[in-house]
Amino acid sequence: MSYSSTPTKTRNENLVKLLPPQGMSRAKDILQFLPFGRTTLHEWSQDDRFPASIKLSPTMVAWRNSDVLEWIENHSNPADNTQENTND
Repeated sequence: MSYSSTPTKTRNENLVKLLPPQGMSRAKDILQFLPFGRTTLHEWSQDDRFPASIKLSPTMVAWRNSDVLEWIENHSNPADNTQENTND
């Protein structure tokens, strides 16, 4: 069986259908597309490893869908390791 870049392309196309480029989404809506959990999402948003969240109220934050999609696109290369390199 031969593998190509089609699965990644299809995955990204499906992602756009589920997470439109316009608008904003809460953590529960974007976590299903990310290779990490809620704690990492908030930590990385604070230290610029992931797009910053927008405070909607004192207890609610959201992320711009376009920023999330761009981050996923930039980190979806199978050769890239989305986790931090611990071999340094």
